[in-house]
Amino acid sequence: MELSDALVNSLTALISAVIGGGLTGYFTLKATDKAIRDQNDKEIRRDEREVENLLDALGVEIKTLWEFHMRRVGQRVEALPDGQPLEFYYPLTQDYFTIYNSNAALIGRIKDCNVSEAIVVCYNKCKKVVDGFKYNNELVREYRNDRSPPKIQALTDYARIIKEDHFELKGYVERLLELLKQQ
Repeated sequence: MELSDALVNSLTALISAVIGGGLTGYFTLKATDKAIRDQNDKEIRRDEREVENLLDALGVEIKTLWEFHMRRVGQRVEALPDGQPLEFYYPLTQDYFTIYNSNAALIGRIKDCNVSEAIVVCYNKCKKVVDGFKYNNELVREYRNDRSPPKIQALTDYARIIKEDHFELKGYVERLLELLKQQ
């Protein structure tokens, strides 16, 4: 009998250890799973905040640049009669799209495809308009040195392109700012 009591006690201890180990393992897995889910949730919230901050910053950047552009030359472009040259030297010497350029990689993390597309299209058009004014500056410089009819004609012809690009960009800026308000 002593042997069977010892055997029963051993089996009981073994079964208790297995059950205890199983429960411990189960709750450890549950706790680990919860910790992983919590960490993933934190990362998702951090990413969402980062994208929200980017959208806010892009809105401020594009609104500020557009307002400056309108005060500096935009009103002049809009009021320019057809067939007239834009005899205005627009000093463009730096990269004005700091937030966009330094955060371009984050644009792919924007969930709303319409917003991300509007951002990319608007900024690309902005850069095209900047390049257009740089070219117009060259034409103005050439015209100031040589007031010949071909130079004024080149400046006049290019003014039409500047005006078209301006109004096209204006539409993109308005659309982007409206989309950003809705975010």
